Amino acid sequence: MNETPKILLIIGNQRRHLYFASIIQKAYPLAGVILVERGIDMPSVPDGLEEIDRHNFEMHFANRRKAEEKHFREIDELKCKILPVDFDKLNTPECVDFVSGFNPDLAFVFGPGLIKDPLLGVLPSETINTHSGLSPRYRGSATLFWPFYFLEPNYAGATFHYLQDQPDAGDIIHQVLPKLAYGDKIHDVACKVIAESATAITELIKHYIERGSWTSYPQKHSGKNFLDSDFHPAQLRLIYNTFNDDIVDHFLNNKLRSKTPKTIDQFK
Repeated sequence: MNETPKILLIIGNQRRHLYFASIIQKAYPLAGVILVERGIDMPSVPDGLEEIDRHNFEMHFANRRKAEEKHFREIDELKCKILPVDFDKLNTPECVDFVSGFNPDLAFVFGPGLIKDPLLGVLPSETINTHSGLSPRYRGSATLFWPFYFLEPNYAGATFHYLQDQPDAGDIIHQVLPKLAYGDKIHDVACKVIAESATAITELIKHYIERGSWTSYPQKHSGKNFLDSDFHPAQLRLIYNTFNDDIVDHFLNNKLRSKTPKTIDQFK
């Protein structure tokens, strides 16, 4: 394929998602974006928490906002057709009509929620989900938190896989891991993953234009599919009270040991 493909993005509407789209748009024109309302990025504190857990919960999400404001400063306005939709209106005829209206060649998904029919049925065969987690080891929810909780921050990465009706289960085309540095906090690493992911998408598009396809690999090994219910604010005590959010420093100083992840690289 030598022509620039018509590219569709299906993304959330929070800062991390808009940054992701902005980086891709700098490299390739976008034909359309479905922009899904994901609500506020500061969730309400659950009832009945001990004071230590209430404090950690509020700090954790406040720190996430600060980190994203620091790492994702420059976000360009999207210069394409945009369909804003509520979270519960994603898989509706309105979105189907939007996609059918320009028949994209490639689609990239990042953080809109679960895509299913009828929308799934009209997406191009080359539809790639960006999963913020190293599949299959970390699938599901909060998959950039769990590597820190299990003291293996070197497993905080992203997986690009073909979209299917099962969450994070499609064949993998590429994975990225950010370079950890002294001073990195949990949310700094998450932001690095997203930034690396956006850059990787532009490289994947270039690869597709040059070769007309991607090599894909089935997810053979079992991992953990984390649910929202697996997370409890008390787990933040490990991050903040035990390690003072210095888990990366402990890892780089060889005070924490973890195997080196084996990743899939489209470009090798």
